[in-house]
Amino acid sequence: CKSIQIDPKALAIPIVAFANADGGVVAIGVSDKTRTIEGVDQDTQKLNNLLRVPFDFCNPSISVTCSYEPCTDKDGNENRILLMHIPASSSLHTNQADEAFMRVGDKSRKLTFDERVQLMYDKGERSFEDTAVYGATVNDLNMDAVAKYVDLLGYSKSSMEYLKENFGVAWNKLKTKASILEVAEKFNIEFVVK
Repeated sequence: CKSIQIDPKALAIPIVAFANADGGVVAIGVSDKTRTIEGVDQDTQKLNNLLRVPFDFCNPSISVTCSYEPCTDKDGNENRILLMHIPASSSLHTNQADEAFMRVGDKSRKLTFDERVQLMYDKGERSFEDTAVYGATVNDLNMDAVAKYVDLLGYSKSSMEYLKENFGVAWNKLKTKASILEVAEKFNIEFVVK
């Protein structure tokens, strides 16, 4: 439950959190502090600003479905409560400040960097194999094992040329975990990034 007086930036947090989790519904027009029914009909400008939050304050935009429930507000007037139905998303969403949140129970919890990366893996936005390995170089490989393999193949160029042509190893660097795993598997070798 959120008040019609909620700041649009603040409303982005639970919307992002629901989209990053299993989805959910935000009811707007009920004070979250006093639990009194305010409704949303008395302030159309504020309502319009809140309806734009999934587009203006969430990255990427979140496709919410809105519905209204009739109610009687705290002053005895007929009014409505806005229900924002937020679907679970297959993408990671953030607010305008590039903060990611996840709905846990009845709270929106800010994700740490590692939790955010893990969520991206879980949602299929990133893969472990594509992760950059900073500082890994060909020097971390057992080049004697590579040389033996190149000799067995009868390859006429150097071991380094073979690596460059067959694994995209350029500038003496191993770019991703996939390239390291592929080279290690091919030559049945082990190495440690220094």
